Amino acid sequence: MIRYEIGIVDTRTVIKTLLDDFGYDFRDYALTSFKRRLEQVILNNGLRDAEGLIMRLKNNPEFIDQFLYEVTPETTEMFRDPSFWRLIRDEVLPEVSRGASSKPRIWLAAFDSGEELYSLAIILKEMNILNNVQIYCNVLSEKTVNKIKSGRLDPKDIEVNEANYQRLNGTNKYSQYYTVDGNIYTFDSSLVENVTFLKQTPLIDNEPGAVKLILFRNQAIYYNQLLQEKMFSKLSEVSVAGGFLALGVKETLENTNANNKFTVFNDNEKLYKRKTV
Repeated sequence: MIRYEIGIVDTRTVIKTLLDDFGYDFRDYALTSFKRRLEQVILNNGLRDAEGLIMRLKNNPEFIDQFLYEVTPETTEMFRDPSFWRLIRDEVLPEVSRGASSKPRIWLAAFDSGEELYSLAIILKEMNILNNVQIYCNVLSEKTVNKIKSGRLDPKDIEVNEANYQRLNGTNKYSQYYTVDGNIYTFDSSLVENVTFLKQTPLIDNEPGAVKLILFRNQAIYYNQLLQEKMFSKLSEVSVAGGFLALGVKETLENTNANNKFTVFNDNEKLYKRKTV
């Protein structure tokens, strides 16, 4: 089957439809990567072209949630970059939780498909502080929330996940966090039962305040420079003094206005710390 390739003009037409008809603003997302995701949505749903996608969106009110679910890039694996998670466990989380009079807030600000959230929850559980923090997790679609709460993560990544967990030097067996029934792997959903899911627009306009750790890994790569600047400024505003901000390894605060509000805590892992003054 020949894969449909959507043109730039049609891509912009879809973006305009999403904004005008549904209030979802993707105008400042990186055009090339968003174009590829639109092509995948069209393929997944047996549509012929951009016009067919627009008609499906306009004529089927329930399709918008499915669209938002499919257009969100998946995290792909748990404990991605194990050295990052070791740093979070060994140096960051002890500082985040130390001496807190109320539950410190951790915000998964990138749109997660569940893998990063479960990775964080497992580490917190092994540190015996899962119930001592409040986790917030951004989502675009209700279907994503249902998927995460069900614990049904992609079984094809189990071997990679386990290898990452071993490199993390986790304290338990990775297999104790899920059950297997045939080819269905179900993770322990009690790990995320106290998570607050924040239904967002693409511009993330529903942020929690006073956050001590923000995970925003591999999200800014999907933004143009204007939106990156706007988002980093927003993250700096909700981060408490001494709080941490984690970006993806290909992302940086350099040459942004937010850079002077943070110090580099670990450059290799792109982890920053909010200045106290």
